[in-house]
Amino acid sequence: MIARQSEVSAVESFIYDDATRAALRSALSADRFATYLRLARGREVRALQLYARNAALASAMHGPLHMLEVTLRNAAHDSLSETHGTDWLSGVALTTRQRKMIDSATRGLRQQGKKVTSSGLVAEMSFGFWVALFAKRFDQQLWRVALHRAFEPTPARSELHRQLEQLRALRNRIAHHEPILKRDLNGDYEALLEVLAMLSPEVSNWVRHYSRVPEVLTTSTSRIMRF
Repeated sequence: MIARQSEVSAVESFIYDDATRAALRSALSADRFATYLRLARGREVRALQLYARNAALASAMHGPLHMLEVTLRNAAHDSLSETHGTDWLSGVALTTRQRKMIDSATRGLRQQGKKVTSSGLVAEMSFGFWVALFAKRFDQQLWRVALHRAFEPTPARSELHRQLEQLRALRNRIAHHEPILKRDLNGDYEALLEVLAMLSPEVSNWVRHYSRVPEVLTTSTSRIMRF
């Protein structure tokens, strides 16, 4: 049996027959699929289409988030190195959690037979590690003496940290294949470009030029609204 024509949007040419829907339910698991069923108000075909849209949005956002993460960590490392030296990771007072992350990365590099260098450790630190450096606890020690120099114009640290936390949460949802459909993705994307522009206008313009986010957002919204 094939799903009713009203359940198969004209913009979605894929046919969701019984066998296909059963296979997708099994692949996704009941718990994961339940989230999309709730969003689709119990309509199975719509839920599967929403899942596909979520995947498309996550894929589009991945590239810009990648560039933000890499640009931020390198800019922060450069700024902190100017003040504390390139081995600042072992010299500045960080949180216990951050110290554990550095120790874990150090062990990981050694287990791989790699030399432990500052640049190697910088690449191993998570986005959350870098975002935490902009928290209030580091205002005097890191922000005022070094990190503010990475941004032009210099933003308010509290607002910058809020934006970075917002983008970290988005990145984590994407990394764990969680729904992002109900987020203000336009707002997320603009926040990302704003932070990136303060770090490097050239990189921000490059990301804006090549990004598929606006196109996918428009397409996804129009498709979902027609179901």
